Amino acid sequence: MKTVRVTTLNKHDERLVGLKEVPSIEKEKYPTILLVHGFGVTKHEDGMFDDLAQRLVNESFLVYRFDFSGRGESEGDYSETSLTKLKDDLVKIIDSIKKDKQVDLLNIGILAQSFGTSVTIALMPEVKTMILMGSISTPYKVISRLFGEGFNPGGVSQRPRVGGGVTKIKLGFWQDLKKYNLIENIKNITSPILFIHGSKDNKVPLLNMENYYKVANNPKKKVVIENADHGFIPHRDIMNKIVVNWFKKYLV
Repeated sequence: MKTVRVTTLNKHDERLVGLKEVPSIEKEKYPTILLVHGFGVTKHEDGMFDDLAQRLVNESFLVYRFDFSGRGESEGDYSETSLTKLKDDLVKIIDSIKKDKQVDLLNIGILAQSFGTSVTIALMPEVKTMILMGSISTPYKVISRLFGEGFNPGGVSQRPRVGGGVTKIKLGFWQDLKKYNLIENIKNITSPILFIHGSKDNKVPLLNMENYYKVANNPKKKVVIENADHGFIPHRDIMNKIVVNWFKKYLV
């Protein structure tokens, strides 16, 4: 596997930094998967995306993943983020991927985790297939609950991070969320969708995924991994195998 650091600019001229991981088996073009991270994290998704990328590259998929603006290595102030801004970031990321001559433009898939699913559904991208994990259909309710006592819709909301530091979000984030009806949006997505959720996800209630699944177009499938949390611990290996099998079915 070859790993290449890549960059693109968002509409605010902020540099978005990502990784492109290329299979060892040489081909002119590869089926390509974009991994979309969740709220307040990075392109590594606490190690989940590192492992997933390795698994997918081993199956001859080309894999991209970027830090959204204000996170990881990318430029920007995350306190100023919004669903609209992240959606605009995703537009530029997908555009940059499509310019890569190694990418098979007819076989691009997306895997999104947590709030990354909200961003993806807000955009409604035209891709061959997508996998939505730990799906959030009611982001205002879910994310405000994550902030707990630090939730302040009229000012700056603050949430301590597990690894240290504080995630701060300004009021524009909450106001922007009210513009979206993601359950209506998903009705406009026609590509095959796989939903994966952990039965012990204490961050995003399972009902969020069910709300999407009920109205999503066929072909669709849902998998609830028993005793797995929001990050699919302790059953990431099961999740990885499900992901690989889905993409092998729809992208190869």
